[in-house]
Amino acid sequence: MSTDNMFSSDEMQLVTFTLGQENFGIDIMNVQEIIRIPSITAVPQAPSYVEGVTNLRGEILPVLDTRIKFGMEKMARNVSSRVIVVDVGGKKAGLSVDAVSEVLRVESGRIEATPAVVSGVDMGSVAGVVKVDDGQRLVMILEAGSLCNLDADACNETNAVKAGSGSRSKEAVEKKLSEVQLVSFLLGPEEFALEIESVREIIRYPDIVKVPNMPAYIKGVISLRDNLMPIIDMRIKLNTGNDDITDSTRVVVIDVDNARIGLVVDRVYEVARIPQDTIFAPPQALTGENGDRLKGIARVEGGKRIIMLLDPHDIMTREELEDMGTLENAAAPGMAEEEEGLRDGLDEEQMVVFKLAEEQYGVRITQVQEINRLAKVTKVPRAPRFVEGVINLRGDVIPVIDLRKRFEIDCKDYTEFTRVIVSDINNKKVGIIVDEVLEVLRIPRQLLENAPDILSDQQRQSFMDGIANLENRMIMMLNLENILVEKEWQKLQEMNRTEKPARPSRAGKLKKQGRGEKLDKSTDS
Repeated sequence: MSTDNMFSSDEMQLVTFTLGQENFGIDIMNVQEIIRIPSITAVPQAPSYVEGVTNLRGEILPVLDTRIKFGMEKMARNVSSRVIVVDVGGKKAGLSVDAVSEVLRVESGRIEATPAVVSGVDMGSVAGVVKVDDGQRLVMILEAGSLCNLDADACNETNAVKAGSGSRSKEAVEKKLSEVQLVSFLLGPEEFALEIESVREIIRYPDIVKVPNMPAYIKGVISLRDNLMPIIDMRIKLNTGNDDITDSTRVVVIDVDNARIGLVVDRVYEVARIPQDTIFAPPQALTGENGDRLKGIARVEGGKRIIMLLDPHDIMTREELEDMGTLENAAAPGMAEEEEGLRDGLDEEQMVVFKLAEEQYGVRITQVQEINRLAKVTKVPRAPRFVEGVINLRGDVIPVIDLRKRFEIDCKDYTEFTRVIVSDINNKKVGIIVDEVLEVLRIPRQLLENAPDILSDQQRQSFMDGIANLENRMIMMLNLENILVEKEWQKLQEMNRTEKPARPSRAGKLKKQGRGEKLDKSTDS
């Protein structure tokens, strides 16, 4: 709204609040509600005054630190701190303030022109001032629309280059066809894997409805969107360890003969491509039930690492699948309402969810080629600050970007949980270093919302692909194609042409953990 329209009536009501020693007011017509300070999810590379987003009764609300917006010193919150939810033309934002004072009626004739500056406050969003309490107090009237919108003179750099046309070379295609993509996981001290085509998604260990008179390896049943799904503990079924539940425990969801089942594993290890010629038939000495379920044995890292490949069709016998049908029928009456309420979730997006600092991010699985542990990284001279270096991925030298540095988040040492998400962007492989990969998740499209315009300028907004607004958390969706702007992609291409990389990076400090060691819950997410 314009300043003229704002003061056109004879009287206006102001919701007044304080920031330090200063008093401000907002037209009550723009104030939707006033709430206590909520849980706020930080957004990378948003303007400094944007604290992040919060969930306001199912709606994504950006929250601004009004102190930072006005160039004041940041202050710790207390019992008086509040968030004023303003609505400007249907767009909402929250303004965090020190305290809300009162609702004040003022005559338009008492409103004076905006001074050039008051106590160092940037007056760009101040529409006027009014003196109250017999002139003892000055209230600055804020124009909510100006306060909550981004500056128009933001950087005009072009978005990252979209995927170009053209096909891969014949050699690259043949190489890809000769590889197998696996999801590997730990069962006790041993590493097993399934081909990624067999894996529907990977979820955290859920609350399970137990069903009596079932084998010990059948934990029970859950309702996963449109399906009742039995949960099979592979550690018990294959007798590879105990059935302890930790923060690392995951459920790998697969489809077998029109039946969807969840497999409990100790930890999902990685998503990787391995050459077809490293997979061998199981030795004849492996006999018995467990041996029958092996599709092959992969020898990687020069034979130092053995991965046992499972055939999903051999995990459960036909009789066991029939028993699971009985299991579903037994559990259905108690879960019918939940199942019915989730049937509208068929229109979904599959996401790889990872952790960076204390926030959760997601990338569409179509942009993820594989997920690997962090290997030795070699530094490259004159590389951009956020480029950690290059790694050797089965003969391909690919650059790796430290996402903490790219988003200007405080750095920390890499750990055994650190992962590299490998993406193929513009026909170029790039690795993205993240703190930890949490799960592969299917999210109903109706829960994916556009990021509020206020979160970032045009240059930085391009990598935001929306926000998944789930019941108990928010996941910020990233578009890896736009993670860099054009000139940064050019630097990356120049770096690829460097003949000989220099010295190893701090990846050498990576804490080592044997695959047979027990995971420490205190260090896992």
